[in-house]
Amino acid sequence: MKIMLSILGEGRGHLTQAIAVKDMVERAGHQVTNVVLGMGANRQVPAFFSSVMKMPITRIPTVDFSYKDNRKVNLPATLAGIVRKIPTYWRVVKTLKAVVRENRPDVIVNFFEPLTGIYALTCRSRPPVVGVAHQFMYGHPDYVRAPGMRLQQLGMKFFVRMVGAGSTRVALSLYEAPDLPGKRLTVCPPILRRQLFELQPEPNGNFVLVYLLNHGYAEQIITWHEKNPRTVLHCFYDKPGAPPESRHDDTLTFHALEGEKFLRMMAECKYVACTAGFESLGEAAYLSKPLFLVPVENHVEQQINAIDAVRAGLGVADTGFNLDRLAELPERLDNARYRDWLKRADSILLETLERVVHGIHGEPQHVLNLDAGASKVV
Repeated sequence: MKIMLSILGEGRGHLTQAIAVKDMVERAGHQVTNVVLGMGANRQVPAFFSSVMKMPITRIPTVDFSYKDNRKVNLPATLAGIVRKIPTYWRVVKTLKAVVRENRPDVIVNFFEPLTGIYALTCRSRPPVVGVAHQFMYGHPDYVRAPGMRLQQLGMKFFVRMVGAGSTRVALSLYEAPDLPGKRLTVCPPILRRQLFELQPEPNGNFVLVYLLNHGYAEQIITWHEKNPRTVLHCFYDKPGAPPESRHDDTLTFHALEGEKFLRMMAECKYVACTAGFESLGEAAYLSKPLFLVPVENHVEQQINAIDAVRAGLGVADTGFNLDRLAELPERLDNARYRDWLKRADSILLETLERVVHGIHGEPQHVLNLDAGASKVV
């Protein structure tokens, strides 16, 4: 198969999933033809991602959140920005059509990039699209429900349906749950990078690893640290222009986001304190590292992630980085059942890709118009 990857570039999660899938499909003898990356104007393409992809990356503007103080989701500004950029979004959909015509993939794997979802919904002659994201668990009868935030949850459910419309959906989950064939939904374990499985966790780590989706939370880390200077903290964040490493003092160091370094230090640490991104949850659980979670304010997805992780016994959650609560965490997580579930990720995803490309009985599913005078069956 020739596979195009389309990725939402907010945070680490979708980026590292795409890295893992690229490795997975290439080991199975398939080819990644091209990469599309949807990012807001204030985000930068992380070096760890571009260095692993080793191919040109088509960057597109996409639907993204607006933040207040580089920390809290600003819902009015987010909605106003979406409305203002609608003409831009339609131009991006046209760009996606041109990219597909040029690269001729057999299937598009969409890591929750919303304009690729609109492309799948509005373009009839195209290759099949497989959406991969933990957000597709929303609405599954076995998934958690969040108290409050009713309006945000309704908006999130609508957004998830839009991104997955016209697609076969692979819902990533921390635990097993039944597939929903009638809704074209397959439940799959978290898709984690192969480097993670090569690490040996340090059972007696002597520092806390911190990951911040938004660098505005760094102020909370510094405030807590000044009252607790004996606790060693290593904090990774995505701050524009930040140096690779910045020592605040002897026991607090800030690091620019770098994939392999972050994973290595996760294996070496005692606890993980982070905003509630799904990928960090899955990685820490594999390494048996208890989690202290602070979902981004007004970010309903992260609120639900935190509830799901606490229900699964992975740690505790709070509204701010009050690291005093690390004392509530166990020394290690019991993750044997979770590790067994993770072993099925490759087979579930590869079988899904083959099924949508060839059809259940081997029949082709789509005709892709390549130009005015020719077509290709995929």
